[in-house]
Amino acid sequence: MSALEATQLVVDRNGRRLLDQVSLALSPGRLHALLGSNGAGKSSLLRVLSGEWLANGGAVQLGGTALAQLSALAQAQRRAVLPQQDVLAFGFTVTELVGLGRLAARDQSPATTRSVVGAVLDATDISHLAKRPYTELSGGERRRAQLARVLAQVWDHPGAVLLLDEPTHSLDLAHQHSVMALLRRLAEQGFAVLASLHELNLAAAYAHDVSLLRHGRVLASGAVGEVLHPASLRATFGEQLRFTAVPGVEPKLWLAHPETG
Repeated sequence: MSALEATQLVVDRNGRRLLDQVSLALSPGRLHALLGSNGAGKSSLLRVLSGEWLANGGAVQLGGTALAQLSALAQAQRRAVLPQQDVLAFGFTVTELVGLGRLAARDQSPATTRSVVGAVLDATDISHLAKRPYTELSGGERRRAQLARVLAQVWDHPGAVLLLDEPTHSLDLAHQHSVMALLRRLAEQGFAVLASLHELNLAAAYAHDVSLLRHGRVLASGAVGEVLHPASLRATFGEQLRFTAVPGVEPKLWLAHPETG
């Protein structure tokens, strides 16, 4: 059974069709990358999967149960969401912010909370920021702090779903790779992870599966080595790309570069 499954989703907003017959299944043990140009529908899809938006058509199931039949608490215990936008303006310390992720946890004992908060601070490389006010952090530090909060929500529940909208946004190159490596490890521990990305090469390096979106439709979906090839990537991102095959990898993976003339 899929940890989360969307079937034939349709979303219309302000006279525009943002999602058109989109189907997607997330499996425990897999990191699934969602790729597409700006406006392709990635954030819209994550909003529907998270329950923030209701679809005009289609269905979403979480653990085999229709999303609408689950309480907000039940959803929060099975699925954690990192939105694209950061709107927190309060002066919480990083530890206090991350601790908010435990509000829906089944085990809220002080000992477990301290253990989980410490573990996710370490995992996201922000332990040294634990006592800093969130409002004083850089953009990349804030992104990692928000990711830590999301991970704290389900850290002790492998098999839960992580929905992450641009988790590498604002991060430097080293932290982009460390975050993606962390998400890969979490998937291999049993989580079902969906990450919306702009960095095609990060998806090629770390994801198990990938879906390509364009104009609200899924153009291709499947294992990374089957989906990331020049024809599908040009159909998704346009013609002005050149590609280099990753040496020694079969089936071939392709890294994309701007066409330089």
